[in-house]
Amino acid sequence: MAEQLFSDGIGSISIVGGIVRIDFVVLSPTEKEASGQPKAIFQQQILMGAEAFLRSTEKMHGAAQALAKMATQQAMPPKTAEPQTAELERQPAAPSEPVIKRPFP
Repeated sequence: MAEQLFSDGIGSISIVGGIVRIDFVVLSPTEKEASGQPKAIFQQQILMGAEAFLRSTEKMHGAAQALAKMATQQAMPPKTAEPQTAELERQPAAPSEPVIKRPFP
């Protein structure tokens, strides 16, 4: 299995001789900036050709759109889901009747 590496973000991106260099950083648990915020420390560098970098930005854009869509869906749950759930939970069923819950859309 390939090694996995955690990053808090990208520190810098530079282009040298047609090669794109992406520096990933992590936030230091001990070192602080003058503002008191954790200091970003270099963690790893990825090198790729310009064409590969352009293709990767398309994939990142797609992922960003998917995250934005997920955030929108979580911020605005379906209006019908909450009342149905609350109504089903509040109504006790007769002991001889099975409780039937409708699946969520």
